Amino acid sequence: MSAQQKKRRERVLAVAAHADDETLGAGGTLATHAAAGSDLCLLILSTSALSRPGADHAAVNAHRRSCAQQVAALYGAQLHLEDLPDNQFDTRPLLDVTRRIESVIADFAPTLVYTHAAADLSRDHQITAHATAAATRPQPGTSVRTVLAYEVPSATGWGITTAFRPTWHQPLSTHAVKVKMQALRIYDSEMRRWPHSRSVEAIRAQLAHRGAHVGVNASEAFEVIRHMA
Repeated sequence: MSAQQKKRRERVLAVAAHADDETLGAGGTLATHAAAGSDLCLLILSTSALSRPGADHAAVNAHRRSCAQQVAALYGAQLHLEDLPDNQFDTRPLLDVTRRIESVIADFAPTLVYTHAAADLSRDHQITAHATAAATRPQPGTSVRTVLAYEVPSATGWGITTAFRPTWHQPLSTHAVKVKMQALRIYDSEMRRWPHSRSVEAIRAQLAHRGAHVGVNASEAFEVIRHMA
């Protein structure tokens, strides 16, 4: 690879509230970046299960961390795991969440950042979206050129405030779709049976639906938070 190609190579950071969100929202796109030789990093803010009554929280936490490690390896990505409490991000100051994201940005120096849409029903997702927007604000010298928000089945479509309005589409190859589905199989404990919106069948239908918006077989869709051409 030439010096010019290395200079232009994307450094991609995916910020997710929970382990599986990054794959539900942008798994095929991350696989596309990996195939193109981009440097990838996953930042997952919570692997806990405090919202599930009766769950063995220690066991669930260990399982989710293991799944995130396997998925990061599948994408060839660095992995940063934080310890925010599941469904309780609002018990922490927004500044705390923002600083965790800022720390990874300072270390990894991404050019492109993916994160949640503020339209999501999940409060954890909303807080992650706002914290990422704060952490990627366009200050002089920032490495970040583009910030995109992804949709998460069973969270984005159920929101009751602003609608998710994608204007950026990433066409997905057969290989990219295959990798996304491999990652979702790793996250099998988080998946649901059809006709749940977080079922394999629903996710395949969503990829086809978004693909039809731009005349391809499959794509993932994003809102543009910021883009410096």
